[in-house]
This record gives sequence, C-alpha cells and structure tokens, in this order.
Amino acid sequence: MKGINGLMVGVFGGACFILMVVGMLVMMMGSFLITQENEGNGATDEQDLVCEGNQVNEDVERYEPHFERYTEENGIEDQVDILMAMTMQESGGQLADVMQSSESMGDPVNTINSPEKSIEQGVSYYADMYEQANGDTELAMQAYNMGGGYINYVQDNHDGEHSRDAADAFGEQQASELGWDNYGDEDYVAHVMQYLEDCEEPEQASGDGDWDMPVEQVNVTSEFGMRDHPIHHEPRLHAGTDFGCNMGDAIYAVADGTVQTAVQQNTGLGNNIKLQHGSDEYSVYGHLSNLSVSEGDEVQQGDQVGECGSTGDSTGPHLHLEHHTEPEATNDEKEDPAEILDL
Repeated sequence: MKGINGLMVGVFGGACFILMVVGMLVMMMGSFLITQENEGNGATDEQDLVCEGNQVNEDVERYEPHFERYTEENGIEDQVDILMAMTMQESGGQLADVMQSSESMGDPVNTINSPEKSIEQGVSYYADMYEQANGDTELAMQAYNMGGGYINYVQDNHDGEHSRDAADAFGEQQASELGWDNYGDEDYVAHVMQYLEDCEEPEQASGDGDWDMPVEQVNVTSEFGMRDHPIHHEPRLHAGTDFGCNMGDAIYAVADGTVQTAVQQNTGLGNNIKLQHGSDEYSVYGHLSNLSVSEGDEVQQGDQVGECGSTGDSTGPHLHLEHHTEPEATNDEKEDPAEILDL
C-alpha cells in the first residue's frame, strides 16, 4: 500500500508541476501578445478615444461657472454647452467681450470690456431669442447672430423653420436694405455645432499621400471646388481645403520646404504663409492668428509654421490650405490638396 500510495503521490505531484509550468507559459505568452499589440498600434488605454473636430478650449472653459450662473438665472440651464460653443465661435475666449454681445445692447462691437458682463448680456439675449423661437435651439442660435428679425422672417416666410437657405435669404435682404456687402453668417449654426461633436474612435491624423496633415485632428469643413462664398454671397471657386481648428492650435508644415512668403494682413487669406517644396510645388496656409516662421526659413515636415486663427475674410477659426504647382498660381491653376493628402 505504501508503494502504491507513494506512486500516486508522485504522479499527482508531477501533474501539479506540469500544470504550474503550463500556466506560467500561458501567462507569459499573454503578456507578450499584449505588449506586441500595444507596440504595434502605438496606443495606450488613455489614447483609445479622441474627440474629433473642434471642442471648447481652456480659454472658454474657465468661464463655465459664469455660464452656469446666468443660464440658471434665465431658466435655460440645459443650454450651457450650446452657449460655450457659441463663445468659441464668437471669440475663442480671446477677447474681453467673449460673447460679442455688446451689439445686442445696441452698442458698437467690443464695447463690453468684462468677460462676465459679456456672458451675462449674451446669455440674457440668447434666452430672449430662445423664448421667441419657442425652444428651437438652432433658430435661437441663428437669431443670436442675425438678430430677432430673423425669427420673424422665418415665421412669415419659412413656416418658422430655420435652414441655411432661409438664413442666406434673410442675410441678403438685410444687406440690401442696409447697403452693406454682407449681413451675418448664414452658416452660424454649423460653425457653432462643430464645437459640440462627440468623442469617437480616432481617425488617422495623416493620409497616405506625399503630404502630411497640417493639423492634429482632421476635420474638413469645406472642400475644394465651387461653392456659394460665405461672405460675398456668390458662386466662387474655393481653391483649397478648410480644416476646422481651435484658435491658437498649432499648424504644421505638410512637407520639407522653404518659407517663400510670410504675410500679415487683414484681408483675403489674412495672415498666411507660403512654403516651397522642390522646384514646382507649394503649400499655402491661410487665416492664421500667429506666424511661427519668417521668409527664408527652412522647415521640416511636421514643424509648426503658425497658429489657427480667423484673420482676413473668415467667418470663424479654421485653416485654409492650398496646393500650387506654379510660383504665382491663379485660382484656376491651383490643385486640390485632398489629392496629395490622400483624404
């Protein structure tokens, strides 16, 4: 019996040892596979999700207590995110009159010199528009930009429904009556809503083309081609690709090159940079808030060349990127950047 018992103990002990070794091997293999997977995709758990498109920045976020206070006072507590997104469109948090609300008081632009006072007035005015719009958020937003007359206009002519076409028609009517070149931003709702996009699985930050992306988060807001010009209100060739970005976001060189021009101006492309890549290829970066390079500088692909802005003929912060194959290309000679970016 002792011999049989000893044999059984030996067999049992050997089996336990084998199971322990197999378990250790499985754990080691699992750890190896996880490590290889993380090394392969370059991501950690914290990087699995990104918020695509434009989001409220820190300059606006710091005023959240004011938005909460004044929305509560006006009975529109559920509109805090909308109002903060509107502030991104109005100023990006960079001005004292952060909501550009002085005009709603009948005063000149930027008369208000206190961010809290601007928010107090802006929230109050929006609440009034929201009530007149019977709780229609998009109609209230567009009325914040174009005035309460827009609500009356859509009620009389468009069954009370906001649309871009309705805003465009109202803007043209007002501009004609006032003798102005343009009136308001018919795309105001779309411009505001871009700051409210949800977090999703990340897109690749670069295409497979010869150029790398000029922005960290890829959010194309206007493609190359014919369109109704948002300021001049007539069909014109949009000779570039627009990327949504926050005021002050870094703008990067799409390829190695030399800074051919670095221009600061208040019209057209506003502050803009033109890089030369080789003998017959150029990239242009428009509407920048700041320039990070000077004429003659050498840059490498991915170097910062400027910051996102809304200078020149612009209705909100974005990057206008152009692709030229001629030193002084006319609009008709400009190429679609999406092709070389492989968007």
